Amino acid sequence: MTPRILFNDRNLSKTDCSVLGLIISLTLKNGYCYASNEYLANYVKVSKRTISDSLSKIKRLKYIIVKYENNNRRIYLNTEKIPTKPANHVAKNCDDMVAETCDHNINNKYKNEYKKINKFKREGLVPYWMEHPEVCKSDSMTEEESEAFEKELKEIQETIDTL
Repeated sequence: MTPRILFNDRNLSKTDCSVLGLIISLTLKNGYCYASNEYLANYVKVSKRTISDSLSKIKRLKYIIVKYENNNRRIYLNTEKIPTKPANHVAKNCDDMVAETCDHNINNKYKNEYKKINKFKREGLVPYWMEHPEVCKSDSMTEEESEAFEKELKEIQETIDTL
């Protein structure tokens, strides 16, 4: 899973995007990744040297932060550059403040939808049936409607059969 924001960065190669996508998926559980270069190389199917170069570039571009604790490498995502919350999570919890300060393109769709809904509510433009769904009821087809429907279906099937 590679965020769209990475595809727009012309400094990243496809390998860099793959490596970073893998790191993103590995950091979701603990907030960091401790995979070795060998593991990353086997998964992405490139050499360890390519992984080393790719990690250096990704680090230089400030997508990741690498820290060493007890001789163990931990790779953290720079959350200022890479959104870590799924867009649907942001949309569910979107309030006025979040909608106004949303920085990532991935969330703009939800931000705009949120503004539209509030605009309709403020201006009283929400249709009555949307606020009161209990007034919507379903009736069965009449015999005439059912016959017309069956006739249309037969015509469509005949058209398909002739193709």
